Amino acid sequence: MKSDTHDLLVQAYLEYFKANEKFELSNSVRNHVYVRRCLRAIRTLAKNRMDEVHKAHQEEKQIKREAAKNKAR
Repeated sequence: MKSDTHDLLVQAYLEYFKANEKFELSNSVRNHVYVRRCLRAIRTLAKNRMDEVHKAHQEEKQIKREAAKNKAR
């Protein structure tokens, strides 16, 4: 299973965490924009990861179905 997207998601969250801390200390336009950019990156990566997980689950389910079908023969 690919973990690249997962790793990117973790990195994006850590970047968001740092940006949010900075935003909380200094509520400026620049910090506001950067926090929102980090959140959009997390949303995009989460969607990609969600699709990867679903695809892996469907593939595994298909393999099990075919194995059960062949066993029944």
